[in-house]
Amino acid sequence: MKQETTRDDYLNWWLSKYHNTNVEEVINTHDKETLSSPNWFKLYPVTQEQHDEWNKWAKATYKKENRLNKAMLNRSWGFVYLDVAPYVPKNK
Repeated sequence: MKQETTRDDYLNWWLSKYHNTNVEEVINTHDKETLSSPNWFKLYPVTQEQHDEWNKWAKATYKKENRLNKAMLNRSWGFVYLDVAPYVPKNK
């Protein structure tokens, strides 16, 4: 039986590829206060190009696993995205 992609899988994809770490190491490295806020994402920023590469992979994976058409993917993707997307700093 095929296993579904978890939240950690989406996070680990960009953490391991761009920062040579994973969710488990992040949890062990940072204090509980840091991890309880969304600010820990800012400690591991990615470029816009890296974000776009991750987004392409993540959307395709989510669409395939949930057997969604394009319209349904676009409707439901926002909630998943907000939970697992990497941080892209704004250029000044």
